[in-house]
Amino acid sequence: GPPEGPMDITGIHKNGCKIAWKPPKDDGGCPIEHYIVEKYDTDTGIWSLVGTSPTCDIQCKDLEPGKEYEFRVRAVNSEGESDNLKSLRPIIAKDPFTVPLPPSAPDVVDWSEAHMDLEWKEPIDDGGSPITGYIIEMKVRH
Repeated sequence: GPPEGPMDITGIHKNGCKIAWKPPKDDGGCPIEHYIVEKYDTDTGIWSLVGTSPTCDIQCKDLEPGKEYEFRVRAVNSEGESDNLKSLRPIIAKDPFTVPLPPSAPDVVDWSEAHMDLEWKEPIDDGGSPITGYIIEMKVRH
């Protein structure tokens, strides 16, 4: 029989992910030799080999950033190949975090000859990760 689902796709980033599944409930009376994993590029409509694995997981390392993919896996033993277990939904090859949007323009709230106090509002979107600091640059006018 086919590998058991659902397929678990984790660690998604712009170039790859990890794919895991469970062994078939029925191995057809012969031990499973390995699994064949393929990816489907939804743009081209083509299935291509990710690789083979003797265990119930594999690292997929050759995804193109921004593309959408589906996956399928089948078990292989001495009698042949099982039916496919397919991923439940497509994934997009992208990093989980992106750069944040810019903060608001700074306002000068206090100043003297030797200093300037600035305030600004946080970005509307932090890119999925907390803001850890700001870079402030100054241009001297002559």
